[in-house]
Parts: sequence; structure tokens; C-alpha cells
Amino acid sequence: MSKIKFLAVAGVSALSLSFAVSQAEAAGFYLQEQSVSGLGNAFAGQVATPRDSSIVYFNPAGMTHLKGTNINVGVHVIAPNSEMDNTGSVIPFGGATGDDGGNPYSPSPVPNMSISHETIKDKLWLGAVVAAPFGLGSDYGDDWFGRFDSTKTKLKTIEITPSFAYKFSEKFSVGGGLTYQIAHAKLDSISNGGTGEVSSRLEGDDTSFGWNIGVLYEPIDGTVLGAHYRSNIYQELEGELVSSLLPGGQLSATAELNTPEIAQIGINQRINEKWSVQAGATWFGWNSFDNITAYDLGGTQRSRTEQNYQTTWAFGVGAEYEMNDKWTLRAGYQFDETPTTDEYRTSRTPDGDRHWIAAGTTYKLNDKMSLDFAATYIDVAEETINVSRNSNLASLQADTDGHVAIVALGLNYKF
Repeated sequence: MSKIKFLAVAGVSALSLSFAVSQAEAAGFYLQEQSVSGLGNAFAGQVATPRDSSIVYFNPAGMTHLKGTNINVGVHVIAPNSEMDNTGSVIPFGGATGDDGGNPYSPSPVPNMSISHETIKDKLWLGAVVAAPFGLGSDYGDDWFGRFDSTKTKLKTIEITPSFAYKFSEKFSVGGGLTYQIAHAKLDSISNGGTGEVSSRLEGDDTSFGWNIGVLYEPIDGTVLGAHYRSNIYQELEGELVSSLLPGGQLSATAELNTPEIAQIGINQRINEKWSVQAGATWFGWNSFDNITAYDLGGTQRSRTEQNYQTTWAFGVGAEYEMNDKWTLRAGYQFDETPTTDEYRTSRTPDGDRHWIAAGTTYKLNDKMSLDFAATYIDVAEETINVSRNSNLASLQADTDGHVAIVALGLNYKF
């Protein structure tokens, strides 16, 4: 099979894979899990560490370190756990507030695929990545004490990003790409019907575009520096607002969704023939996600939920050890700030600061194929929720705590 034909088949496979993602609920709004090898050291210095073609997502300039054609396929199984303790929530009509909702999350597979191809030897590379980097998914049921805040949440995005990289010299490379994003959201909750409780739902879809650019610089042998910027993407979701309180039970509506811009810097420093260390920092422009507001087609505001996300930083450190020709071991730590605040935190994203502990390995099967394995534990800090829903005469007051376990498997093929 020719390389061009192989890339075409792989691209169709990637697109099919992307729609499989749309059926999975993802824990958290941003999913860093787009590289199994990267997960193994908690994504420390990922923009400066081109191990395989998953670098196309984190910094396409890194393709200049990959010879020939490279394909990476991976799947991360994310298993979040969250607990909510009622500290004085109020619901309309009096009576019992309801149960605690249990763990609203289910284990979810998050697959990814990337391709890089050297078109002009040692000069120009082309690549592509299919990813699902933003998502929410929770189900508390209709009888829990915070049902006037939320019952079910689904946010699913698919991104397809064709990319390029150009090697200006042995020390400096530039890369970038154009992202096509598909988004779907569905937000369920309970509303005050005046004499009782009624269910309501906001649902919509849209597609939009973004872009990214990155650089890779090697000032001296053994030192690789990387930087990458990913634009925010603006979506205007078009769909329906459904409630028995509306005439006819539903109306056409629109709602805005803004994913954050992301800027990263990183370093990969080789210590000797066996050891290398990595470090990096990531800035998230989460302040673009300030509210969820629905309008009917006449421009009248029908609902509004404040989010007031704040800009955040994440910092990571890691190390790799090349044990022999077959095995490479890695580990890392990451501190990831939450964009939520005590005043506006909701049950849809009961988030807190996160501490990652990760380990992984790569096993080389032969000159063409290798396998990546990784496992990560994320501790989510205890936080409080204290929000009022005045239109519902309801409030949610709770303490929240949680953790996330991730296991991942990846396959690399090059020719």
C-alpha cells in the first residue's frame, strides 16, 4: 500500500474513531489525555518532547524530530469519582431535599489518533490529529438535593486538526494547524413549576474553527525548548429549550460556548545516555467561559447561569529512563489549578485544584512498532458549593471531594 493511500485510509479511520468519542461522557471540561506516552510523565514538558506523532496535538513543530511516516493511536479510560455532602441546601415547596446523587460519573474511554509525514526530507512535514479535548458528563438523577442546579450534563467536542511543520535549521522549527471543532451540549435540571417540580433541558450543536502555532528550539545538544499557543474557539450552539413551562413545551434557542485559549512552554533536558528530565507550564484562558445563557430566536434571554471561570496555570515535572533497547520508563507530577470559584462553582463542574501522580512505559516491539502504557491518579481538592437559583427559590450548599484514576494504552507505527 502506498504511503498516500495509507494516510487516506488512516484519516478515514480517525474520523470514525472521533465519532465513537461522541458517545462517551468525559470527566472535566479540558481533557489533556491526548497522548499515552505524555500521560506517563503527567505531560511535563510535553511541548518540547516529540516521542511520537501525538506531538502534533501539543506542538506540531515537534514533527521535525520524526523521520518518515508515524502513526499513533491511543485510548485513555478515565474513571472519576466525586462525593457531594449536603450542608444546608434549600428547595421550593419544603419537604426533604433528596439523596446525595452518588457518584455522578461513569468510566469513559477517550481515544485519540495522530499522523505525521515527512514530505520533503529534513524540511517539511504534514500531519493531522483527531481529538476530544473538551467534555463534561455527569448524571445525579432527578431526586438528589441539588437537582435545581443540575441533574444531567453532557458536553462533547470533536476536533480534527490538519497541521504542518517546517525545519528552518538544525536548531529551530515552526509548526501550526487549523482546527475544525464539532460541539454538542445538553444540560438538564429541575425547575420550579409554581405548584411542583418540572424538568427542563437546554440542548444544542454547532461547528467552528480555531488555530494553533508552535516553535521548537535546541540551543545546545541535549536541550530542547518548546512553546505552543492554541486559540480559543467560539461556538453558538443552536437547538432547543425544553420545559413544560413553555408554550408548546419547547422553543428554538441558541447558547454560546467558548473554549479557552491555551499557551504552553516546556523543556526537555537530557542528563546522560539513560536519563532525561522534563518540565513545563501551561496557561489557560478560562475567563472566556463566564456564563451559560440561552436566547430564543427573537433575542429574548430565557435562562442564564453564571460560571465566572478564572484564568489558571498548570505546572509539571517529570523524568524518563531508557533502561535498555526495549524499555523506556517515565514518571511525573502535575499541579493543575481549578478555574472554578467558591461563589460560582456548580454541580456541573464540582472541581478543585488537582494533583497528578503519573507513571508509564514504552515497550519497543521492533524497529517499526512500539506500545505505550500509562497510569495516573489525580487527587481533586475539597471545595464548597454555595449557589442560589432565585428563579427557582432554591439553593445548593454542599462540600465536594473527588479523585480520578486513568489507565491508558497506545500503539505507535512508523515506516
